[in-house]
Amino acid sequence: MKISSFIQKEADRCVKCGLCLPHCPTYQQLKDEGDSPRGRIALMQGLAQQKLLPDEKLLAHLDRCLLCHACEVMCPSEVKYGELIKETRAALHSETTAPTGRAAEMVRRFVTEPDHRRHLSRLLRIYQNSGLGWLARHSGLLRPLGLQRIEGVVPKLGAALPTQDYYPPIGEQKGEIGLFVGCMGDSLDTTTIHAAIQLLTHLGYAVHLPQDQNCCGALHLHRGDLKQAEALANENRTAFSDLRIDALIYCASGCGSTLQKLEQVGSDETPVLEIGQFLAQIEWPKGVKLRPLDKRIAIHLPCSLSHLLHQGAAPEALLSKIPGVTLVPLPENQICCGGAGDYMMRHPALADSLRERKLRQLDIVRPDILVSSNIGCALHIAAGVRGAGLKMEVIHPVTLLAQQILMQGEGGR
Repeated sequence: MKISSFIQKEADRCVKCGLCLPHCPTYQQLKDEGDSPRGRIALMQGLAQQKLLPDEKLLAHLDRCLLCHACEVMCPSEVKYGELIKETRAALHSETTAPTGRAAEMVRRFVTEPDHRRHLSRLLRIYQNSGLGWLARHSGLLRPLGLQRIEGVVPKLGAALPTQDYYPPIGEQKGEIGLFVGCMGDSLDTTTIHAAIQLLTHLGYAVHLPQDQNCCGALHLHRGDLKQAEALANENRTAFSDLRIDALIYCASGCGSTLQKLEQVGSDETPVLEIGQFLAQIEWPKGVKLRPLDKRIAIHLPCSLSHLLHQGAAPEALLSKIPGVTLVPLPENQICCGGAGDYMMRHPALADSLRERKLRQLDIVRPDILVSSNIGCALHIAAGVRGAGLKMEVIHPVTLLAQQILMQGEGGR
């Protein structure tokens, strides 16, 4: 196994002070030093110094990291823990097999093939609308097939995305936008993409939606599969390379951190921005207003949005534009919900334990609507909300904004 000099040098920068321990979700749940940031760094040091072998126990400790980056935010030595764990997983990828499961493997295959996603989405709509879903759940058929976990997370699918690659602006044009859809946007989260197109065009932006774009590669990057991650990056570079756009916008914050890290799309002059960040910094046309809404709204901050992109203020700034809303604080918002890409499939018990903590806070706050800027988090939390019988809608902030948009001359109802 080849350990890079970066891993050896960066791991040595950790002084083992332990200030990360209260901020690490897995350590707080398991109380095992091997499941803390400094413990994992010690394991990586042992690998780098060839004092440890990558046995099943060591791999399990590394695999249980959520990559939430909460430890990085407060680390006084500014150790690049996220890069450390990803580099180590990449070094281990070709020589070892990390713990996995059927559901996680199905998810990773699903995200890489656009045609496969579209066909499966059509079948899912039939499954959900025909009564087959009810039959499968009540017959016990899903459990032996290993599909019960996936079925519980999959939402009621919205309308399929049209095969249209350009949407003209409504009113005076202010710019040209490339919209990154990702693997979930064209399958399980089409409602958010429809809302993004509606909102951007109403604000005066032409929207380009290349049909040959693909998954951002985050799941593969986090698992150490650099070859597949780079292949997906190249697909997306090609898809957007010929467009003359002012910005490339994405809706899922988990995708965005990967897009920005790898500089996958656009040129050096083309900013790659999370949609909330973009909408918060532009000037809205005077003719565009938002309908009043008498609802209590809680904002979930995904780790990717707050810890990596540092855009945690954007959702509140945007939703404050809606007259009549009451924004209620969500306690412990800095703690990971347990979704973490395919983590909820690979480590269901631990993911559900972290989600249960989030659900307890939601049960106290009782908002009418919970908004989240990351589809993985939203799916994971929404499944828990349904299971707990909580009466709240879980949607993307952009979806809520699009629902409330009011053009000049329209009525207020």
